Amino acid sequence: MNESCGVKCEQCGGNLIFFEEGRAQGTRCDQCDWSVVTTNMPGIQLDRCRYEVRCRGDYRNQAQVKAVSEVTGQNYLISRLTLQQGDALVFSGQAQEVLQARNILASAGVVCEITPDFSWI
Repeated sequence: MNESCGVKCEQCGGNLIFFEEGRAQGTRCDQCDWSVVTTNMPGIQLDRCRYEVRCRGDYRNQAQVKAVSEVTGQNYLISRLTLQQGDALVFSGQAQEVLQARNILASAGVVCEITPDFSWI
Protein backbone atom coordinates (compact mmCIF):
# COMPACT_ATOMS: atom_id res chain seq x y z
CA MET A 1 0.00 0.00 0.00
CA ASN A 2 1.55 3.30 -1.12
CA GLU A 3 -0.18 6.65 -0.80
CA SER A 4 0.94 10.25 -0.56
CA CYS A 5 0.72 11.62 2.95
CA GLY A 6 0.83 15.31 1.97
CA VAL A 7 4.12 16.01 3.76
CA LYS A 8 7.31 17.19 2.07
CA CYS A 9 10.73 15.58 2.39
CA GLU A 10 13.06 17.44 4.76
CA GLN A 11 16.05 16.62 2.52
CA CYS A 12 14.85 17.66 -0.96
CA GLY A 13 11.24 18.90 -0.67
CA GLY A 14 9.78 15.93 -2.62
CA ASN A 15 6.51 14.23 -1.72
CA LEU A 16 6.59 11.65 1.05
CA ILE A 17 4.77 8.42 0.27
CA PHE A 18 3.39 6.19 3.05
CA PHE A 19 4.17 2.47 2.60
CA GLU A 20 3.68 -0.90 4.29
CA GLU A 21 5.92 -3.79 3.32
CA GLY A 22 5.77 -7.00 5.34
CA ARG A 23 6.29 -5.99 8.97
CA ALA A 24 7.63 -2.52 8.20
CA GLN A 25 5.83 0.74 7.58
CA GLY A 26 6.97 4.28 7.06
CA THR A 27 7.35 7.16 4.64
CA ARG A 28 9.68 7.40 1.65
CA CYS A 29 10.54 10.39 -0.54
CA ASP A 30 9.47 9.90 -4.16
CA GLN A 31 12.53 11.84 -5.37
CA CYS A 32 15.58 11.10 -3.19
CA ASP A 33 14.50 7.89 -1.44
CA TRP A 34 15.00 9.41 2.06
CA SER A 35 12.81 7.42 4.44
CA VAL A 36 11.64 6.87 7.99
CA VAL A 37 10.66 3.29 8.87
CA THR A 38 9.21 1.55 11.92
CA THR A 39 7.93 -1.90 12.83
CA ASN A 40 4.35 -2.80 11.95
CA MET A 41 3.31 -5.78 14.09
CA PRO A 42 -0.15 -7.31 13.53
CA GLY A 43 -2.41 -6.72 16.52
CA ILE A 44 -2.94 -10.43 17.11
CA GLN A 45 0.80 -10.79 17.86
CA LEU A 46 0.64 -8.02 20.44
CA ASP A 47 -2.42 -9.46 22.21
CA ARG A 48 -1.19 -10.94 25.53
CA CYS A 49 -4.60 -11.96 26.85
CA ARG A 50 -5.05 -15.62 27.81
CA TYR A 51 -8.08 -17.17 26.08
CA GLU A 52 -9.94 -20.42 26.69
CA VAL A 53 -11.52 -22.52 23.94
CA ARG A 54 -14.49 -24.70 24.89
CA CYS A 55 -16.23 -26.91 22.39
CA ARG A 56 -19.25 -29.09 21.71
CA GLY A 57 -19.43 -31.75 19.05
CA ASP A 58 -20.50 -35.23 18.10
CA TYR A 59 -18.36 -37.84 19.82
CA ARG A 60 -19.41 -40.33 17.09
CA ASN A 61 -18.03 -38.11 14.31
CA GLN A 62 -14.49 -39.27 13.54
CA ALA A 63 -13.38 -35.93 12.03
CA GLN A 64 -14.55 -34.02 15.11
CA VAL A 65 -12.82 -36.40 17.51
CA LYS A 66 -9.60 -36.15 15.47
CA ALA A 67 -9.80 -32.33 15.52
CA VAL A 68 -10.18 -32.32 19.32
CA SER A 69 -7.30 -34.77 19.55
CA GLU A 70 -5.09 -32.50 17.40
CA VAL A 71 -5.89 -29.43 19.51
CA THR A 72 -5.56 -31.10 22.91
CA GLY A 73 -2.67 -33.42 22.10
CA GLN A 74 -4.63 -36.29 23.64
CA ASN A 75 -5.32 -39.68 22.10
CA TYR A 76 -8.48 -40.53 20.19
CA LEU A 77 -10.28 -42.25 23.07
CA ILE A 78 -9.73 -39.41 25.55
CA SER A 79 -10.77 -36.87 22.90
CA ARG A 80 -13.95 -38.86 22.32
CA LEU A 81 -14.69 -38.76 26.07
CA THR A 82 -13.96 -35.01 26.05
CA LEU A 83 -16.64 -34.47 23.40
CA GLN A 84 -19.11 -36.56 25.40
CA GLN A 85 -18.77 -34.10 28.30
CA GLY A 86 -20.43 -31.25 26.41
CA ASP A 87 -18.84 -27.82 26.92
CA ALA A 88 -15.32 -29.08 27.48
CA LEU A 89 -12.22 -26.90 27.86
CA VAL A 90 -9.93 -28.08 25.06
CA PHE A 91 -7.35 -25.30 24.79
CA SER A 92 -5.98 -22.30 26.65
CA GLY A 93 -3.43 -19.87 25.23
CA GLN A 94 -2.70 -16.59 23.53
CA ALA A 95 -4.48 -15.18 20.50
CA GLN A 96 -2.44 -16.68 17.65
CA GLU A 97 -2.54 -20.19 19.14
CA VAL A 98 -6.24 -19.87 19.95
CA LEU A 99 -7.04 -18.81 16.39
CA GLN A 100 -5.19 -21.84 15.06
CA ALA A 101 -6.99 -24.19 17.48
CA ARG A 102 -10.34 -22.64 16.66
CA ASN A 103 -9.73 -23.03 12.90
CA ILE A 104 -8.85 -26.72 13.32
CA LEU A 105 -12.01 -27.35 15.34
CA ALA A 106 -14.29 -25.27 13.11
CA SER A 107 -13.04 -27.00 9.94
CA ALA A 108 -14.27 -30.30 11.41
CA GLY A 109 -17.63 -28.81 12.37
CA VAL A 110 -16.96 -28.58 16.10
CA VAL A 111 -18.81 -25.69 17.77
CA CYS A 112 -16.38 -23.45 19.68
CA GLU A 113 -16.79 -20.81 22.35
CA ILE A 114 -13.84 -18.59 23.18
CA THR A 115 -13.61 -16.53 26.37
CA PRO A 116 -13.01 -13.70 26.93
CA ASP A 117 -14.44 -12.18 23.75
CA PHE A 118 -12.14 -12.99 20.84
CA SER A 119 -12.00 -10.32 18.13
CA TRP A 120 -9.50 -12.00 15.78
CA ILE A 121 -11.97 -14.11 13.79
